[in-house]
Amino acid sequence: MKFYLKFGLAFCVIAFSMSAFAGSVTEFDYSTNVTGGSNTTLTATFDYNTKTDTFTKETLTFVGGIFNGVSVTITKPQHGDIFTFDKKVDGDTIAYTIVFNPLTGTYDAYGSITKGRSEGYFQYDTLAPEGGTQLSYLAASGLALFAGILLAGKQRRRLARN
Repeated sequence: MKFYLKFGLAFCVIAFSMSAFAGSVTEFDYSTNVTGGSNTTLTATFDYNTKTDTFTKETLTFVGGIFNGVSVTITKPQHGDIFTFDKKVDGDTIAYTIVFNPLTGTYDAYGSITKGRSEGYFQYDTLAPEGGTQLSYLAASGLALFAGILLAGKQRRRLARN
């Protein structure tokens, strides 16, 4: 009977850990080259709330070449697994898409920028949350909880004295 109680307690602890994990806001930061724009790079950031499936705080900044200094911040949240943006910013046209793959937990970002007759394209594949994948944090946490439960059970078992 005591084994079932311990197993139930362990299950509850792990279930609470997973629910805390499920509502996290993940921040992404990446940099990539812009093809078609000589010596131009893109630095971008965005946040994704896994509980509400919402993209927020997308910022794109172009550095170098003809697109130097072009920057845009999108503040309107978008719900779902795909974020899209297509707008003129100070005479430059920027198209931007982020796609979330729930099976792998990764994000792909791609887009284009047009200034007059000059066009540049950018793409960044397989974005993972900063510091590693989400599953690795959950697995490490679960392993630590399981080891603690086993050690606590061993310390309680002692030989009976007559």
